[in-house]
Amino acid sequence: MKNAYPKDKLPRICYNGNIIINYNRKGLYQIMASTLKDVANLAEVSLSTASIVLRGNGNKRKISAATQKKVLDAAQALNYTPDMKAKALRAGFSQTAIITLFWATDIRLQMLPRFIQGLQRATDNEYCDIIIKTYANDHLQEAMTENIMHTCHGIIVCNPSASDMAYLEQNDFPAPIILYNRYSGKYSAVHMDNEIIGKQPALLFAKHNRKHPAILNAPSTFGGMDVRTSIFEKYSVSYGMALPLVIDVDNCMEGGYRGIQKMLAHSPLPDCLFCTSDYIALGALKALHEKQIKIPEQIEIISVGNGNTEQEKFCVPSLSVMSLPMEEMAEACLTLLYTRITSFDMEIHTKKFDVKYIARESCGE
Repeated sequence: MKNAYPKDKLPRICYNGNIIINYNRKGLYQIMASTLKDVANLAEVSLSTASIVLRGNGNKRKISAATQKKVLDAAQALNYTPDMKAKALRAGFSQTAIITLFWATDIRLQMLPRFIQGLQRATDNEYCDIIIKTYANDHLQEAMTENIMHTCHGIIVCNPSASDMAYLEQNDFPAPIILYNRYSGKYSAVHMDNEIIGKQPALLFAKHNRKHPAILNAPSTFGGMDVRTSIFEKYSVSYGMALPLVIDVDNCMEGGYRGIQKMLAHSPLPDCLFCTSDYIALGALKALHEKQIKIPEQIEIISVGNGNTEQEKFCVPSLSVMSLPMEEMAEACLTLLYTRITSFDMEIHTKKFDVKYIARESCGE
């Protein structure tokens, strides 16, 4: 059975089911069908064994590595995938994979455009429709409905909380899952170097002979945030500075503004400030400007660069950041997932990204 599909499709992406962007390959392709029975026969295993392996549950059901390899090799040789749309993907056809992107609806919703830009970078290499499904923090389970699980080819989960991660770790799903900026022994994941995010600002402040550091700290939504602040505290002391003053604030511009008002009540006044998000830092800049505290002369500022990069560059003064590679990580998530869908790669892959310091007016090199 053969069918030809044209290459021309308009770019689109879906937001809660409404199509907006699409990622496509170029060229004309053909499709050839095969069945689970064909795979089982070629691998010389039962239908149930072939099904278990192709669902990614071989290890859980204690099927030997050799048998799993036979099944996966047979599936690749026969161009088999569980449904016709996925068959077309593996054959190279101009068909779409349905990818569901889960994104938390807290302050991080403002970071979603950067992640989408990263997905767009994969346009030339991947071909899929993206459905964006939002969820409340700690309520991922409610968003991952059975209908979604059985109608998409793969899933990218972004920003899960500790309880959301526990839900993922304790359950098995019919579609492959890639985690963004989380660690897991069960799922492939893309994450960043959280230690350097805390260490580099402490090093720079010490290099500039600062003595009294402070942190405007947002509520922790995952373990990596705690790593950043604890590492900053550790290296501030080891580099000869005082133990940082820690002020807990809401993760928003008003939170940063109010945090500076609290900070000004302390003596001595901090001469360097680490902000755990851009949104906090932007509020802090306004509060310091109103108090006529000069930046960077009286206080240097470095922020975690997780917001809009133009805001960082064009605020006054411009903001020095530990720039999170969100676009590159998004692209890696999609590439990992697409490979898993089209090649039956059941291995757990982890990709770690470096975080770079960008010096601007609020703190130099």
